[in-house]
Amino acid sequence: MFATPRATAIVLCFLAVGACRKNMAHKTGATVDRGPVIDSHTLIAPLDGPIDTALKLFKRVGVVKFCNKNGGYMGSRAFAATLQVKHRLKDQFEFFVNVSWNGVTEPGWGAREAERLQREVGYGAKGIKFFKAMGLGARDAKGQLIHIDDTRFDPIIERAASLNVVVAIHVGDPKAFFEPPTPQNERYDELKLAPDWSFYGEDYPPLMELWNQTERLLSRHPTTTFLFIHLGLSEDLDYMERLLDSHRNVYVDTSARIPEFGRHPVDRVRRFFLKFQDRILFGTDLSIGPDTWQLGSVSETPVGFEDAVKFYQAHFRFFETDLQNIDHPTPIQGRWKVNAIHLPIDVLHKLYYANAERLIFARKVSVAVVDPLDEPPASSSSTRN
Repeated sequence: MFATPRATAIVLCFLAVGACRKNMAHKTGATVDRGPVIDSHTLIAPLDGPIDTALKLFKRVGVVKFCNKNGGYMGSRAFAATLQVKHRLKDQFEFFVNVSWNGVTEPGWGAREAERLQREVGYGAKGIKFFKAMGLGARDAKGQLIHIDDTRFDPIIERAASLNVVVAIHVGDPKAFFEPPTPQNERYDELKLAPDWSFYGEDYPPLMELWNQTERLLSRHPTTTFLFIHLGLSEDLDYMERLLDSHRNVYVDTSARIPEFGRHPVDRVRRFFLKFQDRILFGTDLSIGPDTWQLGSVSETPVGFEDAVKFYQAHFRFFETDLQNIDHPTPIQGRWKVNAIHLPIDVLHKLYYANAERLIFARKVSVAVVDPLDEPPASSSSTRN
């Protein structure tokens, strides 16, 4: 039987109303079907207690996989403990290792770290993360800060390319951390709790000099895949857009920086996320220790499990709705409000899951990978009677 024109019109009307309602629900703050979430940037202590707590939290908020960026280095307790977590959680968990700065002033340091990285990748590492000591902490034999584009890093970064693993770098910090840490500083509440996060004065370089060094490093390594955590220079989306346009091998994550890029006009932030929808990973910088939590930054008061749930919900609210003048996930990172950017569902899926799955979890490295904690197969032997 064929539908009459009137019946067809009624059906189309209902469909249109349903689509409209779904769109309105998406934009006004109601829960959307976001699908599974990967937190690509965590710092969970690789111990049973913190891992169990994290798994309980992740089940509550819909995180199905996570990637620790604090895997340590072969020979450290952190690395040995991380291998235990990987053995236990299998494909639910990935990790990045870190360099050992021991011997950085000695000839051949970079080559030795490159060899170490290859062994670590053979045990499951999907990348290496340089903390902000790169450029702001490690010093040469003369006591001078080692620049981000120092050639001693080249063997490590070249080896990462040949192994097909990711190089994650924490470059600099917010602009306010390079300004006097006085009550007039907009991040003073944070800096007074973490005074070593201030890079004002002494021999610290200006923030943009760190990024100039970074660009020189990128130009030398066009075949290496880089991941700039904290959305890179998140307070300057114009700069980050130029950098991402110039270097197609660069990705970014959102960890602990919604307060910064969320200050921009909604249209500007949304346009950035739409343009680079295949190169931005969801991450939070969640840190859980045996007796401590850190939700993107330090806190003036103790935080716990329910605070962590709200932390994730604040992330989802920012990306999924069009609510205005809302709290960002980590209020101490700036006493201001942000406006949500209501990303389309297909872009949310890439942000929350597909990009991290492709860049990290499904990544195929160029060496054989073994779980050193697996039991070796029993050797078979025949018995004669």
